[in-house]
Amino acid sequence: MHFNSFHLATLCLVIATASAESTVPPPASAYIQRIVVDPDQPDTLYAASPGSGLYRSLNGGDSWTSIAPNEDLRHFNAVAIDPSNSSRLFTGGKDSGIWFSPDRGTHWEPIGLEDESILDLALDPANPERLFVLVPNGVYRSDDALSGTWEQVFDYTAFLDQNRRSAWPPDTWRMTRFQGITVNPHDPRIITIGARWEGGYHLSTDGGQTWTHEKIGPIFRRPDRIVFDPVDPAIRYAATHHQGVFKSHNHGQSWVSGSRGIEPQKRTLTYGAVLVSGMAFDQTDARILYSGSDYSNWKSTDGGRSWEELGLTLTCEFARSFAVAPGAPSTVYAGTNVGIYRSTDQGATWEPCNRGLPERQILETCLATIDGESYEFAVARGRPTVFRRSVTRNTDWVSMSWMLYEDAHAITFDAAEEVLIIETDKGTRRSFDGGFRWDVEPTVYEDRPSILPPAPSAIEEPVSGDGRLIPIMIAGAPEPDDRLVNPLYQRPPYISIQIVACGYPLDGSIPIWSGHWDHQLSGTIQIPETILQSTEHLLLYVEVRDFQYGTLTGQTPFDPAPGTPIKVEVAAN
Repeated sequence: MHFNSFHLATLCLVIATASAESTVPPPASAYIQRIVVDPDQPDTLYAASPGSGLYRSLNGGDSWTSIAPNEDLRHFNAVAIDPSNSSRLFTGGKDSGIWFSPDRGTHWEPIGLEDESILDLALDPANPERLFVLVPNGVYRSDDALSGTWEQVFDYTAFLDQNRRSAWPPDTWRMTRFQGITVNPHDPRIITIGARWEGGYHLSTDGGQTWTHEKIGPIFRRPDRIVFDPVDPAIRYAATHHQGVFKSHNHGQSWVSGSRGIEPQKRTLTYGAVLVSGMAFDQTDARILYSGSDYSNWKSTDGGRSWEELGLTLTCEFARSFAVAPGAPSTVYAGTNVGIYRSTDQGATWEPCNRGLPERQILETCLATIDGESYEFAVARGRPTVFRRSVTRNTDWVSMSWMLYEDAHAITFDAAEEVLIIETDKGTRRSFDGGFRWDVEPTVYEDRPSILPPAPSAIEEPVSGDGRLIPIMIAGAPEPDDRLVNPLYQRPPYISIQIVACGYPLDGSIPIWSGHWDHQLSGTIQIPETILQSTEHLLLYVEVRDFQYGTLTGQTPFDPAPGTPIKVEVAAN
């Protein structure tokens, strides 16, 4: 839209006057690690922030009030509601120990583990006096939490001493606030902990007394949290660290990829593809899930088989926590790295709800008209750095700092070109869509087109023992290449080869046989004779880990015809 100088000056005067008379408070934000909704009072919400504190809203997120137990405590990772009595809360964070409130956060008392950093906590839904707490060196349990009596039931340091086989520096191996402890709502004896560094997850099936280390399939994967389907006890999800979403249909005995539609991260080559966190279910339809990745935020309506990006008005690249209002599935809350958002249409559109969170210092503002609507933009000290509010609709400020990992000190609007311009410590950045996206240089991966590998030998060679070598070739994937990836994220094998029943995975069956290759896409692999002689209709199911695209999967009938390699096509999933 074009303006002459008189019209632009007049518009600026009108908007500036309206802004001065507005009751809109300054921009606010906080890094939100966990957001939960009171099941008995859906307008009551709690938000835990590692750095900004602990907050409560009594009006559905319209405003927030600090309820931190102590003014000196500003770092909270977890908050949990007693499922049998929603007035009872538990919380904890960095060097804080565990705190209990009997009255929705009005009064607090410490109940043990003083000076411990609380990474996550979970209550036994069948016995709310039993509380599990995740700390950097393992898990503590109390069978009577208010007594202050705690027992360490999982010693992570001892596990590493017995099982660690890597030469990586010891200080990289520790539980972090991104990992989660989860109690199975269908069977509270089952507890899981995501295992970021050693891969897989830690599992207890006896209420925390003993633990085993489990894998997420034959390829090394790092889930931060295992999430249990609220309806079907056989279904579990794994939200992994840079490998996407995985789903089990058989109580965790096997896992399949479920990230179709989620775009890979664009920050750095060294991470890998897709980091996932913050998964939450629609309580009226467990096929509807919300989740965040380190590029955007996503919704699935088919139980994680495919995902669609949530509306751009959720203006952040990573929601750490989602919550769906009980009894009102159209209302969804997102706790993000730039504050709290609310949707009243199941994620199609979002509005900020940050009043009461720490306010930001505005350095400079400018006015703009975009698509006929008047906006005020601001750059604030620190990050997030850019905010926007509608003057026409008198809305609150919302962060517009997508992938802007840099401070800004000046902002202008080119009305002739409708371009927003900021000056940062790394140079000039521009937005051509009102601040939703910026011309930040994204990660550019090396172009690695899929290849058709050379056909392996077509001779089925007998081998010692019970089996034969069967030739297999995988098409549709580039050869896995981890040269640019941080060694912490490298861990071959990257190719999984399984023989499964025709109904797998939806029928709940487990793979009949599994094998792997480190990097190669063709070759021979030994298959037991009993499988080769089976009269069942079987499938060859293949997964390829790719550090750019995530997980590629494919399947084909397992028909080892003499003299012919079995070819399977894979694609993103």
